[in-house]
Amino acid sequence: MAKKKYIIPDEEHQMVAEPVAECASTVNAPIPAQITVNIEDVSMLKEIKRAISMIKGVVSIEKSSAMKSYERARADVKAGRVVEFESLDDLKAYYDKL
Repeated sequence: MAKKKYIIPDEEHQMVAEPVAECASTVNAPIPAQITVNIEDVSMLKEIKRAISMIKGVVSIEKSSAMKSYERARADVKAGRVVEFESLDDLKAYYDKL
C-alpha cells in the first residue's frame, strides 16, 4: 500500500505554526527568581525599594508584612506540615525512621 501525500495550503500551515511557535517560546522562557528582604526599620523601606529598583534585571518590587508566629503555625496546619503523636515513644520512633 502506497503512502498518500497530503499538501497543506500555506494559509492552514500558518494557522498551525503560529500557536505552536508561541507555545514553544513560553516553555523556554526563564523562570524569574525571587528574593525576600526582611527590614527592621520600616522608615527605610522607601529608600531600600528605590535602591533595589535601580538594579538591572529587577522586574517588580512588592511589599508584604511579615507573618506573625501564630499565622505561620496556622499556615503550617492548613498546608498539612504538622505531625501529631500519641506519645513520646511515637515521636522518638518517627525521628528514628528519618
